[in-house]
Amino acid sequence: MASWKVIITEKAQLEFLNMKKKGLLTKEDQDIIYIWTKEILTNGLSNILDSKKWNDHKLEGNWKGYRSSSFSFKGRIIYKVENQKILVEVVRITTSHDYTKGKTDG
Repeated sequence: MASWKVIITEKAQLEFLNMKKKGLLTKEDQDIIYIWTKEILTNGLSNILDSKKWNDHKLEGNWKGYRSSSFSFKGRIIYKVENQKILVEVVRITTSHDYTKGKTDG
């Protein structure tokens, strides 16, 4: 079994901390994001893709090549898989179901 890594970009880390500071991320949201990360590190990406719990799906348009997993009704983890499905790079964490792609995204 391949060893998986989850890398969170600096931008995604800043978004996460900013949302946490503003109270936009609940403790439950934070726990679920941790569970999502732990699941990939422990079992690989297939459990995320196969589980309806995460509502994981490919993105289109400006986000083509990326995927989205749900951590709440509106909350999304936007990520891409690189290096033969070994590296998962989280590029965006949002609580507003906002898929606007800025110049610094991907």
